[in-house]
Amino acid sequence: MQSLNSLYFPETILPRHLRNCLLLLPDTLHLLQPVESEENGVEADPAADIFMEQGICQVYTPSPLGKERERFKALLNEIQNRKDFYVEQLSGLTLAQMSNEAGRGDHNSQAIKSTLLGDNAPNDTNDEEEKNKEKLWQARLVLALAEILDKEEVELASSLSNIDDIEQILFQDLKGDDDENNINQEDNPLAELIRIKKKINQPNPGTVKSRLRAWKRLYLSGSSPVNFWFWITSQEEAAELIINDYETQSGEHAGQLLLLDLPEHIYMRDADALELIKTFRKRAVRARQNILDTLKHLANKAPLQDTDTVALLPNAGILARDWNELIEYHFPQDQYGRKKMDIQFLANRSLNQIIGGQSTGSICHGIVAIYRN
Repeated sequence: MQSLNSLYFPETILPRHLRNCLLLLPDTLHLLQPVESEENGVEADPAADIFMEQGICQVYTPSPLGKERERFKALLNEIQNRKDFYVEQLSGLTLAQMSNEAGRGDHNSQAIKSTLLGDNAPNDTNDEEEKNKEKLWQARLVLALAEILDKEEVELASSLSNIDDIEQILFQDLKGDDDENNINQEDNPLAELIRIKKKINQPNPGTVKSRLRAWKRLYLSGSSPVNFWFWITSQEEAAELIINDYETQSGEHAGQLLLLDLPEHIYMRDADALELIKTFRKRAVRARQNILDTLKHLANKAPLQDTDTVALLPNAGILARDWNELIEYHFPQDQYGRKKMDIQFLANRSLNQIIGGQSTGSICHGIVAIYRN
């Protein structure tokens, strides 16, 4: 019985409460890492925990930086310490790259790169290998900066979560206004707080596109430890971009295989969360294995003439029902919240073929799972 090894995209780090929910279905969850961990273990890996020690959650870097690692880490540290300055420079670099004009002075692309990277900035060149190295460096930078912003967002969300319903009621009492309609008034600080909270975890569409582009470049730059055909994301737009590429290339529409329930959050210490996941897997072994075996069987099928997912998976309703009943029993919606895992089938195109035109041997089909509301 082969394992189902999933690959998460386009984020390169995951909040633990989200990781805990996703690991109820696949056997393992892998993430790309823009910078490899230090081999001698001196640097503490923030992602290293009991899940990684037991091989359930893994990270890897397709093209390790090697000797360039320390320079890249120093750059990231400098960016964090001089954030305002570098935000301006990176914005300028983006604009410079969007322009077809070479530009002059300190505002052209090469000058800005020099400001960002110092003496080690790559020179503009016609050499294809050097251009690819530069693009990969920039992709790592996009992903690493996104990680920094993700961590700051998690910290902000954690701080905002301390303002619970009781505190909101107290605020209304102190204000002496029980009219709920006033919560939307511009001069109401509570309304502003609620607006901020709603924007958490709602990335700008353009940001998702840039992040996915950088993620794909890193992914395709080196070999993978596993031939991944099951990809997961919580960014609906990232999934739509992959699916749109598939439909453009194949002339076929992606089809929904399954729509499964999952918890929205599992907030626990790592050891407790791991034990909870193992217990669920043990008690849901038959329903879970039926789903995993079905997905593996479909992904490894020979090229298909009929790609209708209803015909390919006539027992989808039964599989979903058995799974959803177990999720509700072990993770009641009123305690853990609820989201859906929307599993889409991309027939006759592997995911590697879709994003890079690369064949993946015996794997003919891709599966993308979207963790959504």
